[in-house]
Order: sequence, then C-alpha cells, then structure tokens
Amino acid sequence: MVKSLMKSLACAATLLAVPVRTMDVCAGLHQGTPPENRADAPSAWAYASALKTLDMDAVKADMTALLADSKGCWPANFGNYGPFMARLAWHCSGSYRKSDGVGGCGGGRQRFEPERSWPDNTNLDKARALLHPLKVKYGDALSWGDLFILAGTTAFRDAGAPISKMCFGRTDDADGMKSQALGPTALQAEQMPCAVNGECKLPLGATTVGLIYVNPEGPMANPDPALSAKDVRQTFQAMGHNDRHTVALIGGGHAIGKGHGACKGAAGLAPNEAYEKGVAPWQGECGTGKGDDTVTAGFEGAWTDNPLKFDNQYYQDLVKHDWEKHVGPGGHWQWHIKGSESKLMRLTADMSLLHDENYKAVVVEFAKDMGAFSQAFDEAWFDLTTTYGSGTWSPAAKCDDGTVPEKLISRPVMLNSDVTPVQDEAPRTPIVAGAFVLATAAAVLAYSFKKNNQGVPSDYTEIEG
Repeated sequence: MVKSLMKSLACAATLLAVPVRTMDVCAGLHQGTPPENRADAPSAWAYASALKTLDMDAVKADMTALLADSKGCWPANFGNYGPFMARLAWHCSGSYRKSDGVGGCGGGRQRFEPERSWPDNTNLDKARALLHPLKVKYGDALSWGDLFILAGTTAFRDAGAPISKMCFGRTDDADGMKSQALGPTALQAEQMPCAVNGECKLPLGATTVGLIYVNPEGPMANPDPALSAKDVRQTFQAMGHNDRHTVALIGGGHAIGKGHGACKGAAGLAPNEAYEKGVAPWQGECGTGKGDDTVTAGFEGAWTDNPLKFDNQYYQDLVKHDWEKHVGPGGHWQWHIKGSESKLMRLTADMSLLHDENYKAVVVEFAKDMGAFSQAFDEAWFDLTTTYGSGTWSPAAKCDDGTVPEKLISRPVMLNSDVTPVQDEAPRTPIVAGAFVLATAAAVLAYSFKKNNQGVPSDYTEIEG
C-alpha cells in the first residue's frame, strides 16, 4: 500500500515537472483524473450535512449550461457535450456486475485505477475535467458519483428523453480499491481469471476485461452479429438487465452522439502509462487528436441523423434498411446502409439485435412505438445508474421527483466497509474525540502485540474488520 502510494506520488511529480505534448489540457484534468491515483473524500457526516443544502434545480440548470459551453481544450461534437456525458455516465455505471456486487458509479471510482485506464474509457478524462467547475461550485454537496450520473441524465433529458427521476446521495471513495476485482489487476487474475481476454465468462461481467460492454466489432473482432448477440446477452444479464431493458439501453445510448475513429492511429496513452511518462492521457495520433481528429474506440460515424435528439430512428433504420459490413477509416469492421451514400453507421453489436428472436421483437416494437421505447428506457436508465452499483447512499439522499430512495439507503448488501453509519448530529467534541482516539490506539497496540506474539510479521499494518 505504501509503495503504491509513493509510486503514484512520484508519477504525479513527474507529470508536473515535464511539459505535456502539444494538445491543450482541460483545466480540471488532475482533479478528474488525479495523478496521485487518490483524492480526499468527505466523511459520511460531512457529506450528509452538505447534501442537505444541495439545490437540485440549480445544479441541473448549471449542468444544462455546461453541456452547451464547448471548450477549446476538447471541442464538443455538434456544439454540445451531452452525448459525451451520456457515455461517461453509462460507462461509470456499466462496470457493475451482480455476481458479487462489484462495480458501478457509486464512489466515483472511474477517477482512479484500474477503471480510468480501461480502453472503453478512452478520453473520458476530458469529460471528468470539463465537469470539475460544477464540483468546485457545489463542493461536498455534489459527490463525483452524483456529478457523473447527473451529467448523463441531463444529457438525455435535454435531448428529449423523459427520464422521470434523478437521485442524489452516492458517497465518494478516496481511491479505486473497490474496483480492483474488476481488473486488469493481480486480484482479478487470482480470483476471477480469464484465460482468453475477449472470451471471459461469468462471474466476470464483461467478455473482455477493460470493456464496459462487448467488443463492438464482434467477438474477438469477428463481425458476426449472431455470435455478438450471445455476448450481449451474457454481459447485460451479468449487469442485471432483462432483454427489453438491454435493447432500450443500446438503442437509447446510440440515439445520440457518434463514434470516433478518424484514422487508424492510436488513441494515445492511458493514464497509468501517460502519468509515468509525464504526459497527458489519451492525446491521440490523428492530427490534432480532438474534434474531427478524435480516436476513441476506432469506429467512425453517427447512428442517427440528429445526434442531439432522443428518438427511435435507431430502431427504424435498423429494420428497414439492408446493412453491410465494411472497414471504416479507423481500420475496424463496422456497418453502413447497403447501396446508400448515407454516412450513418452501425456496430456489429448493434446488428446483433436483429439476430436474436427476443431482441428483434423488441427492436420492431420500439421502431413502431416511441412511447414504449421511452418508458422502457426510463426504467432501464434508472436501474443502470441507480438501482445497480450505486454504492453506499447517504441518509440525506433525495430525488428530484420529491421522493427519498429509502430502499437504496436501507439495503443491506454492500462491499467490505461500504456501510458507514451516519449520525444526524455534530461530530464528537474534541475531548470525547480525543478519548476515543486514545482508546482506539490502545486497542490497536494491544492487538498488534498479541498478533506479533502469534507469529504475524512485524510489518503487518492492516487490520481487517
């Protein structure tokens, strides 16, 4: 633990000492992606106290304004960051797996290793940096986990999605320890090994360690939609979603935004490598590395004609056109409309929805019925971002529909030391607190003395509760 911290601090010092390469760095980079690989988090009591003061209407209005304010350090596609932030929230939440409850956006751990360096999270360091001004403005009242989900939820709402509820109260973590089991880490390799990355099985969530979803090109880059459908079902079931919600989330997520694969160049170094070399993460090898030159997953194009509007064109075009595969400018297999000059694209994972009877039936329904699609997406988005993987909830949690998420606050299943009782009272007085610290120190010393006399190594410093 100490060695890891010292290494992180050394990387941070290197980054600060060495000038970053040409690309402009967004001002909040180090706050959204800390070189130290950790960040202070408020106590449960401090967070609950601050959360009570959060003006939900004000922060939602501020988020809408932020999304429409394109910055030169990372220009917004179509003049709005909405789709970019939808991806941020989706990927922060989609790491959850129900097999052991690991993952999800609770804790705001996408800021830390290993999640921040996953290939699927390429360029999301910019999204987190762009959100930092709101974190500064609202302080402890707005956790990083809530900030990420608010960004995505606001993006969909502004695009026209009838999302009925946004809840605040996810407590933040100070590091990414609770994500270690997601991999790629020594812990994941020991507890949940994957012999062939790309063919991972349950209880791991994704088929590929480092991806939130599935390989969009197809299993092991094989553009076979039928095989991809099997991976889609495995992955989404592992996250807790049924077939209807799976189709709603895929089509809803691709109703807005575009893919980025401007050329065959790489996206740049992930944070874990970049910080060691003293450069900024994900700078890209295509031209300026941003705007029209952006490379993320390597697939180029939008899914719909209006990438800032939430509608069901994704499903309509999927069923009414013939699609054929081709190699896109990023060098990967993707799909376009056969015999058309349209630049709309589909991924093999999108096409998979036509090669599974259950999925296809839902696609056809949503293509005909916008209301059914909207309702399913609202339910699925709430499950993705709130029901699953939202971590420890503050007793002061609240939702913008006037309700209190009591089931989330009181649920018993948490990870390790997730549950931290919060008293609705001021912290202990200095005298009481001092006595408590002395008593605790005495107990720890006694425990350590006893263990040392039972053969426990003298440098053993962590006590598990």
